[in-house]
Amino acid sequence: MQYVDINEAIKSDGLRIVLVKDMPSAWGLAAKAMIDFKGLECKLAHQIPFADNPELLAWSGTNSAPVVAWNDEAPINRWDDIVLLLERLAPEPRVVPEDPKQRIQVFGIGHELCGELGFGWNRRLDMLRPADGGEVPGLAYKYGYRDADVAAANSRVVALMQELTATLKAQKAQGSDFLVGNSVTAADFYWAAFSNFVVLQPYEEIPMNPDARPLFENTPAEVMAANDPILMTHRDHIMQNYYKLPMEL
Repeated sequence: MQYVDINEAIKSDGLRIVLVKDMPSAWGLAAKAMIDFKGLECKLAHQIPFADNPELLAWSGTNSAPVVAWNDEAPINRWDDIVLLLERLAPEPRVVPEDPKQRIQVFGIGHELCGELGFGWNRRLDMLRPADGGEVPGLAYKYGYRDADVAAANSRVVALMQELTATLKAQKAQGSDFLVGNSVTAADFYWAAFSNFVVLQPYEEIPMNPDARPLFENTPAEVMAANDPILMTHRDHIMQNYYKLPMEL
């Protein structure tokens, strides 16, 4: 993958991805891993956290990452749009099964991990929760900060972790090491990336901005209590076999 300036990415042809610089943004980590898994040539540019990123905003309509673009098609940033684009560009190896039932499972798990009020959304809300009596940081409202959702965030995370645990154990009983079916899918890529919101991988595997590590390592006790060993066993299996380590951020 070739690193380029954001302006070069905007004017280039082919496949481009914009990632959050030096941060383990799970949406972007999984998208990049699937691009690598499919063997697609791609240029990588950066969104700078806490900056205005005017070129990215003018081009894509968002100051968030990931953003993915193909040739002169409109840039996209929704997780499911990205998955479907990658499947179109490289149908094999697949990350979305052909079987309708399994497709429903993959997109259902994907939404619960990546979508609004999903796992990543709720963990991010918890990270931005102010200390007692403190002010809500301005960044929180970019991510849909609402008191009722913040209050429910950890219980929603725990419920999903429990469901993923049950799914992995049922799959294991049938001889599968994957969340859906008998081969890796987008669901596995996304859980592996989002698991860093529970237990952050070591610096040797994910060389992120060290100043931000404490934010990711401050996992609430109730979330840690839901961390069945099979969840991180699955994460490690996917990371070691389907991601490039150390990650390129």
